[in-house]
Amino acid sequence: MPNTNYYSAWSSRVKILLPGLLLAAVTLPDSAWPAQQSEFTENLSGFYSRDGNNGSPAQAAGNNIYIKFFEDRWIGMMFIPYPYAIKVDAAVITGVFNAARKQASSAALMKGKYELLSEAATIQIERYGYLEDRIVFECGSLSPCTIKLGDDFLELIKPGVINEHIVKYSHVATP
Repeated sequence: MPNTNYYSAWSSRVKILLPGLLLAAVTLPDSAWPAQQSEFTENLSGFYSRDGNNGSPAQAAGNNIYIKFFEDRWIGMMFIPYPYAIKVDAAVITGVFNAARKQASSAALMKGKYELLSEAATIQIERYGYLEDRIVFECGSLSPCTIKLGDDFLELIKPGVINEHIVKYSHVATP
């Protein structure tokens, strides 16, 4: 009788199916999601700025990164080229997010100046959903990203090959 490793075969099937199942769950209509009872909620005013923007992380990555939540479970991630991003104020960032969201009727990856910037920014607009106490959305990696919300900050958790990458973002209030 051959020696079969059933765990290995099952594990590889789960690894293949899990990202697809998570993405399918995120795209379910609002009525399919139970009401979330979390002590933290998405802040629709202002945006979140990556800790390290205007510093060495931005210099190494080549851009400042911002996240904004919109109504009806939409999320935007904006990448403004560094060092130009240092000169861009909070009101302009909010204006660019809003202009991009108006242009996107579905999930989109866009690049432009939006008549507010001197250099083009890249913006990703996606739908998001909930998985327990976290927000889940497609962030351009092999598996979905999750967001854990806190008081005036969020933690973006990106899957990695060996470990998760956790990046903190601070809330920036704008009028």
